[in-house]
Amino acid sequence: MTTSEAGGVAVAVRARNPRTAAAHRQDRALHRAPGRARTGWSLRDVALAAVGLPGVLVVGWLVASWALSASLVVLVTGSMSPTMPAGTAAVVRMTPAADLRVGDVVTVPRGDGARVTHRVVAIDDVPGQPQERLLTLQGDANRTTDRDPYRVATAGRVVASLPGAGRVLETVRQPAAAGAGVLLVAALVAWALWPERPRGGDRRAAGERASAARRTV
Repeated sequence: MTTSEAGGVAVAVRARNPRTAAAHRQDRALHRAPGRARTGWSLRDVALAAVGLPGVLVVGWLVASWALSASLVVLVTGSMSPTMPAGTAAVVRMTPAADLRVGDVVTVPRGDGARVTHRVVAIDDVPGQPQERLLTLQGDANRTTDRDPYRVATAGRVVASLPGAGRVLETVRQPAAAGAGVLLVAALVAWALWPERPRGGDRRAAGERASAARRTV
């Protein structure tokens, strides 16, 4: 620090070290542009999205199925072709028989315990049972109605369907496919969360900031 006379008053002037000032300017510049700016989606982002999106869909379906009393049915025959060919996945919602209408597609149990998904072509009342109905069903691809009517108090009415999705669901349910899917998801999560090595530009920027800090001291 030096002093100088200005109008008879002693004024203190701090001598500025040009090297220190240059180091400060360089450090500010490095903080403004620390290597390459990250733009777009990285492979890690895509991997996390690939794992997270199915999980969100599954959770959403579980909540919706619980709230709406809905379930999934896979059509294994082509009796409802061409609208719902074999391999179609249908979303069915349990509905009181009194609310069913001719033209609805419903899933009901047969006498042997299997389930059939056909279209309602006639509805009759059950004497003495106001909550029950006799449903006459027929597949869209069948020339005749089912042999016997179905007496039900509730039935699963089809509210949505997606051809081909049933085959995917059946494949995923296989033990080998399920095990492979779990391993794949675990590998993607591990890779996506693994600490990323700094890029060359980031390492150089960090080194320059460290050098500037040492020169400042």
